[in-house]
Amino acid sequence: MNIKYDQPNIRENLYKSILGQRPLWDWRHNKFYWIDIYEKLLIEMDSFFENEKKILMPEGITNILLKDTNNFLISSNDSIYDYDLTSNKKSLIKKINLLSEDNRINDGNIDLEGHLWLATMSKSQISSTGEVIYHSQELEEKHSDKSYIISNGPIFDYERNKGYVTDSIKRVIYCFSTNEENGIQNKKIFLSFSLADGNPDGMTIDKKGNLWVAMWGTGKVCCFDKNAQLILIIQLPVSKVTSCTFGGLDLSTLYITTASVGLNEVEYERQPHAGKIFTYQTKEEGYGANCFQLNPNTNFLNS
Repeated sequence: MNIKYDQPNIRENLYKSILGQRPLWDWRHNKFYWIDIYEKLLIEMDSFFENEKKILMPEGITNILLKDTNNFLISSNDSIYDYDLTSNKKSLIKKINLLSEDNRINDGNIDLEGHLWLATMSKSQISSTGEVIYHSQELEEKHSDKSYIISNGPIFDYERNKGYVTDSIKRVIYCFSTNEENGIQNKKIFLSFSLADGNPDGMTIDKKGNLWVAMWGTGKVCCFDKNAQLILIIQLPVSKVTSCTFGGLDLSTLYITTASVGLNEVEYERQPHAGKIFTYQTKEEGYGANCFQLNPNTNFLNS
């Protein structure tokens, strides 16, 4: 199979992150969000790549997801909150029972039924204490899958009833099926990478089942078809590519986050766009983000 190579657009006017992560397209208001974990910032911009707004999160922020008609679900290292952007107020929903004091929340997603999934990581990036935590609509925790160092995802292919999750340090992407009782089942390796390939980080999926994977360390987003065949490499002028998501009015634009953390002086001079947002116009349509749905009878606050 022939592999296509291409380059993205650089969004020069936007904030330059130290560790840009968790890109989110809010289809409710046609706005794009991402976070800078190191600076404890949530960044917002409109669909014209203008009117950028930075919001400081003093307790830190590791995730942003959609919740109901206007609000967001955000996470700190160990808790999830209901966040009202208009008033800049957040209320604690739940403190997560992490497997280790060395762990923190790293990524997350909402599935088609409105269930919350959280991916955790070892802060030391050494121990395999990270896990994928599945929540029922009553927010009952199901510690669904363990033994990750840094887990990213999960993401879901609703057309083919599959999910995908990454262990970035182990350089592996797993695919799995789900059930409502325990979350992940039938997990197997979908892709594994060499050191030269880089480390798979955040990822997204389109409606054809193509997996778009940010590769930390080698400056690219790789697109794999549903059979794990590499079909496209988007080469960026920065080495640390962190994540990607589909957005725009027709959900065909790929929004890519990057980082400048850890670059030495020479590397920083060679990569002046490290930490910037990049976009790439695809020919595919992605999935819109789902909203978190909580059983209204659940007594959860400050638990």
